[in-house]
Amino acid sequence: MQKSYLELPDHELIELGGIHTAKEIQNQPELWLRVRDQVFTEKNQIKKFLNPLLSHDDLTIILTGAGTSAFIGLSVEQHLRRTLNKTTRAIPTTTLVTHFKDYIDINKPVLFISFARSGNSPESTAIIDLAEAHCKKSYHISITCNSSGRLAKQIQQLENGLNIVLPPESEDAGLAMTGSYTSMLLASMLLPGLLADNVHTELIDELSSAATHLITMHSNNLKELASLDFNRIIFLGSGPLLGVAEESHLKVQELSDGKVIGKFDSFLGFRHGPKAIINNKSVVVCLFSDDDYVFRYEKDMALQIIEDNQAMKVFGVFPSIDKSNQIKTGHNIIFDYKAKSLQGLECILYVLPAQMIGFYKSLNLGLKPDSPSESGTISRVVQGVTIYK
Repeated sequence: MQKSYLELPDHELIELGGIHTAKEIQNQPELWLRVRDQVFTEKNQIKKFLNPLLSHDDLTIILTGAGTSAFIGLSVEQHLRRTLNKTTRAIPTTTLVTHFKDYIDINKPVLFISFARSGNSPESTAIIDLAEAHCKKSYHISITCNSSGRLAKQIQQLENGLNIVLPPESEDAGLAMTGSYTSMLLASMLLPGLLADNVHTELIDELSSAATHLITMHSNNLKELASLDFNRIIFLGSGPLLGVAEESHLKVQELSDGKVIGKFDSFLGFRHGPKAIINNKSVVVCLFSDDDYVFRYEKDMALQIIEDNQAMKVFGVFPSIDKSNQIKTGHNIIFDYKAKSLQGLECILYVLPAQMIGFYKSLNLGLKPDSPSESGTISRVVQGVTIYK
């Protein structure tokens, strides 16, 4: 029986060099259910490790990673700060390697939560070494997709470390991180609920169902958008959706081999100069918040962009139909889930449009989505980094 992914038959995707990326995007809803089950099987171990740490009043939590893995921290930072009631900061490994003592109070206990797809980036392991060498009290959790990676192996050797290894299929075979990003983001968002024994597992089912609906119902819509002759794409998001916007801009830029330049900003920040990037070759994607107060600011910015009539296309991603009715973008995606609230988990859905736009634009440009970098400028695991003592 012939299978298809993102509306394309598998044999065609193999020829086009996009079978892995297409499967990894489409299979995310099912993958998230396995991530939930995996995290729950390790619930007691996670609680045993984390609960004593959270008793420290002065504990700081650092969310770290490189590239897409760093954007996970930006996306979940607000959620963890609010639910764990601890100072929580997202700081990339690429910043900490060069300026560790400028960002870390080495005299207070610090928990580093490291995100990594393969765990083989040199910066990932360097942070463990720096923390162990300089911090009086440091603790480590790695959330990774590869049990054999250098990061997981290094953490495994520490008494003050814990590995949370996600299902093997979360480790994307394609260059662009898709299922790995959303899986690590989901796993980190589940941690507070695990500790408080109040995770509503049915919300993950709702999340999965909403993603399936989005992928099924909007593939052609996003394929049509990707076929437009644009060379710039801007993603706008507020709060946790700013981290998603940053990941989104990178996804399209990576998959198009830089032929489409991606930018990101907050709705309010975009007015202060960055708005100059908009021209008639630009697509603006607005990731609208479910918070009514925040949405007021976002709506004002979106309507201004539409009224300026400078962009080729303004595309809206909405949490509800009542908000989409307030802004006529011409193209939009509305999430479909029955629960009154997904308790913040809905932020995971917002990256799917960018993954699909990037995939279809890659094909549209004659590239291979699984390995779009024709010159080899970027690679699946970063190359050329020397860690200096």
